[in-house]
Amino acid sequence: MSSTERKLIVVTGFGPFVGHEEVNASWEAVQLLPELLSYEGTDYQLEKRMVPVEYAAVDEAVTDIWQRQPELVVHVGVSGVAKCVYVEKLAYNHQFRRPDNAGQYLSKSTCCLPYNGNANVLRCGLNVDKIVEAVNLTCDECVAPARAVNNKALEATKASKNVGGFLCGYIYLRSLDVDSKRTLFVHVPPIDKPFSSAQTSDILSKIIIQCVQQLAACDYQ
Repeated sequence: MSSTERKLIVVTGFGPFVGHEEVNASWEAVQLLPELLSYEGTDYQLEKRMVPVEYAAVDEAVTDIWQRQPELVVHVGVSGVAKCVYVEKLAYNHQFRRPDNAGQYLSKSTCCLPYNGNANVLRCGLNVDKIVEAVNLTCDECVAPARAVNNKALEATKASKNVGGFLCGYIYLRSLDVDSKRTLFVHVPPIDKPFSSAQTSDILSKIIIQCVQQLAACDYQ
């Protein structure tokens, strides 16, 4: 199948920021994703994009990504307190009080959304609970090394409703505003706490496949 016939999936990770100055675990994991995925005879081209931790850069990236009519957009960020991979269900508005890497603030801590105005919250249209359940059933191999080190039960993923009020929440809100049924945000833990970048990337790949399955099922209905 030629590249023009493949469906596009865009996966973003963030660059460094305060507390993660040397490396951002999200981008490290995203870079390790495969270039191509296939599901039931359809090929998907994965485009990986690093987004600077700046409001203006997010605006530019989101506009550019959706102009290309992707099948799916998955944003990935790092959470310093995450103990596994969190799959986020929603994003809140009116909470963006922190300055970005360029020292810029959002006016009134609010994002004015092109399609949903000043909505307080936007929810993911994908079935996050189903994604988490399916991925955890297939992740024994990628989780096993970290589980052995931690000597306790360890899940690969959990569903979350706390994407936060910084650039992670901002990019999720902006993309959900465009198409909530084709957008997902995933929080990854810091590198080796507990997963290596390769293990985290493997989990991300399985999450993406679950999203593709849900979208394909909707297309057949």
